[in-house]
Amino acid sequence: MQALRPLLTSTGDAGGGTGTFAYQWEFSADSTNWTVIGGATGSTFAPGPLSANTFFRRRVTSGTGTCSTGVSNVVAVRVQPVVTTSVTLATPPVQCPGTPLTFTAVPTNAGTAPTFRWLVNNVAVASGPTFTSSTLVTGDVVRVEVTPTAGLCSTGVAATSVTVTRTPTPLPTLAITVQPGGPVCPGAPLTFSIASVTEAGPAPAYQWQVNGNDVAGATGPVFTSTTLRDGQTVTLRLNTTNVCAQPVSAVSNGVTVRILPPVDVDAGPDKEILAGTSVRLEGRADGNYPVRWTPTVGLAFPGNDQLHPVASPTVTTTYTLSAGDGGCADSDQVTVTVRPPIRIPNAFTPNNDGRDDTWQIEFIEQFPDNTVSVFNRWGNRIFSAENYSRANEWRGDINGQPAPVGTYYYVVVTRGPLGKSYSGSITILY
Repeated sequence: MQALRPLLTSTGDAGGGTGTFAYQWEFSADSTNWTVIGGATGSTFAPGPLSANTFFRRRVTSGTGTCSTGVSNVVAVRVQPVVTTSVTLATPPVQCPGTPLTFTAVPTNAGTAPTFRWLVNNVAVASGPTFTSSTLVTGDVVRVEVTPTAGLCSTGVAATSVTVTRTPTPLPTLAITVQPGGPVCPGAPLTFSIASVTEAGPAPAYQWQVNGNDVAGATGPVFTSTTLRDGQTVTLRLNTTNVCAQPVSAVSNGVTVRILPPVDVDAGPDKEILAGTSVRLEGRADGNYPVRWTPTVGLAFPGNDQLHPVASPTVTTTYTLSAGDGGCADSDQVTVTVRPPIRIPNAFTPNNDGRDDTWQIEFIEQFPDNTVSVFNRWGNRIFSAENYSRANEWRGDINGQPAPVGTYYYVVVTRGPLGKSYSGSITILY
């Protein structure tokens, strides 16, 4: 039996009599035979722990005489037996992931209106006598707590838990490899294939990817390409179904494409030389590739410097610098233009006989950016021309009049890479 500690009070003060009241509490086991409770003379009374049904009343006295005494109503304090509350919960069947699981709490000695609290992995998720979820996975712990009906003398909250087990559905695994395994030249075929696969299911579907993007039409177990670029990553995605007929997928390891950089050669800028001179070519090549020049006529390689030969062609020549083989090869060209030096005659006869009537500077037209000046013996400029050519040759005149027979002096300046300054004398004869 449970020991109770009730507190007995009145709903209103006593009235009548002389106005001075004395209280006495009494108890009874049968509501017929009453016994005075010693020391219980206050307006309220706490009887202490009880182990059996007990009746209580309060006697009030004011003054003397029979009419000075009143008795309150009887209060029955009933003691109920303590019950042990418990709850059971069936372990759910092993089913595929995603299948709804319903849990039903079966309480005992919880009264007519118990309350329920459901927890998954110690996190409250629901209330009510049942709980349903389709997101539970293997290892999740479902717990129910039952609080007995209010006022029921019970041992308090009861709880139980079960652990969820789902049908095992291992994910597929996938690994790929590539042949050849080392770097290849641009344009060389690379073949990717499956090295290992697990849990592929009855009808696996493959999709090759480059940098995470699907390659159109590449849906077989082997993928070959000649257009991949260095640094790209190739993967294989597998789509299938597991033992629960649920769609699953896996992506393989990534294989990084290794493409040898093509040989990058540069024959350098075009050159111009005067006939009989030479110039050093400015070739360049990335890496330590053997290089070759063609043709080799007119080339010398001081110090065995294969990239910077000295070119001495006698005619304008285009040289090709090349290196590497196959898809890794590269080449570039440089042209060495050979220009003959100008030849300045030291005399001419402007007599209109059709021979040597003008001062013809041979090959000057190959240096169109030029200046020609003629001076008399006193240093006075008597002729000048820019871009000297057949169209504006000196005809041996001074201000439109024939120049006197004699010696004159010239300065010829050509500009550009082969620019040079010439000076000397010229004689006019008739």
